[in-house]
Amino acid sequence: MNINATLPSVGQTWLADLGPNTPLGHFTVEITFNTETSVTFNVTGGAIAGRTETMDYTTAQVRDGLYVVRWTEPDSGDHVTHIEDYTEGACMASSVIGGEFVQLSGTWTRVR
Repeated sequence: MNINATLPSVGQTWLADLGPNTPLGHFTVEITFNTETSVTFNVTGGAIAGRTETMDYTTAQVRDGLYVVRWTEPDSGDHVTHIEDYTEGACMASSVIGGEFVQLSGTWTRVR
């Protein structure tokens, strides 16, 4: 495991489609990895569509193509951990949102 890995998606935007059966409705979010330490998300579907934030993140590589990505959203204080599988095109998001644990999974697709 490499706890100081650089994501292969730096400079790219990816879509997490976490499905229709979430507490937020059909939740989709575009995630742009601005640099090796800065990420911006834009919620494109679900109850909080339109929400955008930029923050720092950390990452660890579990194996080729599989990364754990963590951040804390500055406006809400929500803690998010993503498992991003660039090989299989899948992701899982585990979050503490407003004190409630939420775990979602879905597809992971490069947008640009």
